[in-house]
Amino acid sequence: MAIKYAGKSSIIYASTTGAGSPVLVGALREFTIDNSTTDIDTTEFGATNKTSVQGFPASNGTFTGFWASDDTTMRTASQSVDGCQIAIYPSRNAMTKYFAGPAWVDMSLRSAVDGAVGTTYNWRSNGNMINAL
Repeated sequence: MAIKYAGKSSIIYASTTGAGSPVLVGALREFTIDNSTTDIDTTEFGATNKTSVQGFPASNGTFTGFWASDDTTMRTASQSVDGCQIAIYPSRNAMTKYFAGPAWVDMSLRSAVDGAVGTTYNWRSNGNMINAL
């Protein structure tokens, strides 16, 4: 039988520079990973159906959470001139299963009168990613 995990056990590590060591990031509540590959059209004249070959993966995703004045890791990473390192673990109970590597990060902040101040970090790969999921 397959072992399943609750999302409440997910953890994310990130560094503030491309050469830095990742640390546990706080105040996050959700992540996405999109490891789609590019599709290269190879359809020829006279073909009766579209054809293609698979290109490179274009790993990207998001981290969302809450603005915490005492955890600046992701905000600092978003300003890094050489990117950062990320490591995403779907569960702290399965630490051999992760997705990691160099990334670029962009940050956005949102606030509303009826909610907590939130953050979204959009990341995209900046080199070879390790997919040990």
